[in-house]
Amino acid sequence: MATIRSRRCAWLLQASLWSAGGCGGEPPAPRFTEPRVLGGQSVDASVLNRGAEVYRVRCATCHGPEGAGDGPGARGMRNPPTDFRAGRFRLSAPDGGLPSDEVLDSVIREGRVEQGMPPWPGLLPEDRNAVVQFLKTFSDRWSAQEAES
Repeated sequence: MATIRSRRCAWLLQASLWSAGGCGGEPPAPRFTEPRVLGGQSVDASVLNRGAEVYRVRCATCHGPEGAGDGPGARGMRNPPTDFRAGRFRLSAPDGGLPSDEVLDSVIREGRVEQGMPPWPGLLPEDRNAVVQFLKTFSDRWSAQEAES
C-alpha cells in the first residue's frame, strides 16, 4: 500500500510540475558556447543548452537551479534530492565511481519513487540524453574521469 501511495504522490508531483512548467519564467540565455569533455566524451554546447532548459523546466523544482538538491519541491521530502555538485549518486558504481549514461537515463525515465524521484517516461530520448549530459556540468568529477561502463 505504501508503494502505491508513493507512486501516486510521485505521479501527482510530476503532473503538477509538468502543467506548471517547472520553475516557469523566460528561458535563460544559452549557458554554453563551446563543447565540453564530460565523462571522457565531448558534448556539444547545443546538447548542454538543451539539457539546461529541460532541467530548468522539469528538474530544478526539486534539485535546485544549481543542482544542490535544494529546490522548493525538496522541502519536506524524506529523502532529499541528489546534490549533483558533489558528483556522488545513490546509484554510483560500487567503488564510488561515476554512473554510466545508461544508469542516469534509467533514473530519469523510470524514476525512483521510493526515494521521491518521479518517473519521466514521456521525455523524448534526446531530452533525457541532454539532461544526462547537463547534469555532468555540476561536478568537476565528470571532467576529471570517465563514467563506469
